[in-house]
Amino acid sequence: MATFVETDDVKMIIDPGSALGPRFHLSPHEREYVALARSRLAILEAARKSELLTISHYHFDHYVPNFEDWVWIWSSPEIAANLYRGKVILAKDINADINASQRKRGYIFQKLNAKIAKEIKIADGKKFTFGQTVLKFSRPVAHGSPGTGLGYLLMLTVKTHGCTLVHASDVQGPVDSETLQMILSERPQVVIVGGPPIYLAGYKIDGPSLESAKSNMMKMVREVPLNVIDHHLLRSLDYREFLGPVFREAEKKRHRLLTASELLGLEPELLEARRKELHEKEPLTKEWYNRLKTGDLKGELIKPD
Repeated sequence: MATFVETDDVKMIIDPGSALGPRFHLSPHEREYVALARSRLAILEAARKSELLTISHYHFDHYVPNFEDWVWIWSSPEIAANLYRGKVILAKDINADINASQRKRGYIFQKLNAKIAKEIKIADGKKFTFGQTVLKFSRPVAHGSPGTGLGYLLMLTVKTHGCTLVHASDVQGPVDSETLQMILSERPQVVIVGGPPIYLAGYKIDGPSLESAKSNMMKMVREVPLNVIDHHLLRSLDYREFLGPVFREAEKKRHRLLTASELLGLEPELLEARRKELHEKEPLTKEWYNRLKTGDLKGELIKPD
């Protein structure tokens, strides 16, 4: 969900993070690590052009922590310093509407970066103006279904004279109809939304919640000309089948529905969903993973300044 946004007044990255996740009781494949390292490099390159970073919530795929981890996050103190140094950071409040794990992560983030960043400001429910560009943060909304143990996040609306964009990271569809109404109330021309984790159906998300997400996405694409739906949804090979009714609804209105990679003119590479296949076709040795864990491979895949 990391997104570089440039207006006439400001250059910024929304949620400047990326990470891998557990799946199939298998470690991520080498191809996933190459993609992760490349994403980290792309974020660092975008940060060099940006004066502003925003953080919707404190999950490690939405910001870079300041500790060393080459297994899941591809992070280090040096990478974090390169990302945050000299930046204005607009971030989720760590003292309200936040669960225990994110409060701890947010506290550590602010403590370690207070002297590195130019400034760290609480963003919950606030507006910030840069010339003719207005950044409007939502009040905290649920990370998926109301009452979820995953906590809360901030949606961000970027308003200019020519366009309104809403970035809604892990709203999972959105599942919650109230969250949908908050998105539509901004009357956006573009939405970038995290879709539901259909790979967790019947486990961490129930059928009614998935149907609510699908119904809300159908309502969204009726109203919004350009819809980018990605993130957790693309952990499943059958995401397009799930989105079938949503695609048809968008076509009726002649609106666009894309994944993030398609927005860039690329085909989606569902590496996590193909993890079993990748391990079968291209098996890795224990030695390779040992080198990975100690950071020996970082120089081969990414070289932060």
